[in-house]
Amino acid sequence: MVALLALGLFGLPRDGDVPEWIDRLYESYGTSADSAPASVSVLALGESLAYRLRKLSVLLAKMEGLGWSIKPRRWDLLASTDLDEAQAQEQLEAAGVWVIARQHAPVDKSGNVRWSHGLIP
Repeated sequence: MVALLALGLFGLPRDGDVPEWIDRLYESYGTSADSAPASVSVLALGESLAYRLRKLSVLLAKMEGLGWSIKPRRWDLLASTDLDEAQAQEQLEAAGVWVIARQHAPVDKSGNVRWSHGLIP
């Protein structure tokens, strides 16, 4: 069995609320999420993307070092390993990057990682 995990480059808010750190950034510019000018919103987005991509690069480097294959796709990456899903998760937990993988992988309503089960060409 092969474990396949889609890893998103960009994240969507999971609950629709503005993250607390963005609220703090808005406050530092003397505004709020409701009244923020476009420049501040774009700045917040840039900071969020830079942070997210730095974390993703740490995860990918660790996965590559463990022998995972990483294939870029249009809006995400497809990571695969010859391990089964349980072994793959254990490997990433032991490497200290499972938390990052969970943040970039699709999850179900219960917050569990949705592994790719033959749905990906």
